[in-house]
Amino acid sequence: MSGPGSGLLSRVLNRGFRRYVRRFIGSNFNAARVTGVEHLLSLGEGPVLIYVNHPGWWDPMSAVLVTDLLMSERQFAAPMDADALKRYPILERLGFFGVSRDSTAGAREFLRTARIVLQDSRTALWMTPTGRFHDVRQALPFQPGLAHLVDSDFAGMVLPVALEYPFWNERRPELLVACGPPVNCSQLSADRESRTRQLEAALLEVQTHLRDLAIARDPRSFRLLLDGQGGIGGWYGLWRRLSFWRRGQKFADRHEERSDD
Repeated sequence: MSGPGSGLLSRVLNRGFRRYVRRFIGSNFNAARVTGVEHLLSLGEGPVLIYVNHPGWWDPMSAVLVTDLLMSERQFAAPMDADALKRYPILERLGFFGVSRDSTAGAREFLRTARIVLQDSRTALWMTPTGRFHDVRQALPFQPGLAHLVDSDFAGMVLPVALEYPFWNERRPELLVACGPPVNCSQLSADRESRTRQLEAALLEVQTHLRDLAIARDPRSFRLLLDGQGGIGGWYGLWRRLSFWRRGQKFADRHEERSDD
């Protein structure tokens, strides 16, 4: 069985989808910013399992963007509700695979498919181990799937990543990403419950770090991943543009000058 997103047509669709995601995020956010890039660069070869908090609808798009711009050589993969995937079957060619929630059979199928996907050394498998949306700064217990995957037979790398979408000084929000240090799987407990607690603690540490950076509102703490759309727009934006033109000044659409360009 080949993993999700394999084949020539899937690769072509993936390239197109990644371009679409860049445009879509760029039109809905002031900027996408990332910190902890050095942890991504230290992953080396082999499959990567990235687990994230689950603050909102934008999470899959954020995962695709990070994969596209920082891990372009990797194949994106992520589980998705099986009923939703049936309504959008093309997503299977983009790396998504179906998961039947709230059933033992669905959990077994998720583990089977995820293990097949992770056999490909080019894979970046993203998952949200809490299994449901929750407040960006709230710590929730994980479902057991992640600890089942990261067992003694797992030969890849595990990376905790936190996401947040705060409003700072512009009309559109910021997309903030924080990558934590890779988890040393050899130091994880053999006991599955204890292993889950260790993985929860690693993600909570990254979430706390991102919370502090989001509160500080300093773009210099991040690397600019994607420049989006700022400013007011509409008639007020047009009036400001004309005012700058009359004074012979270069128009600045955003409220504050960019310090991270």
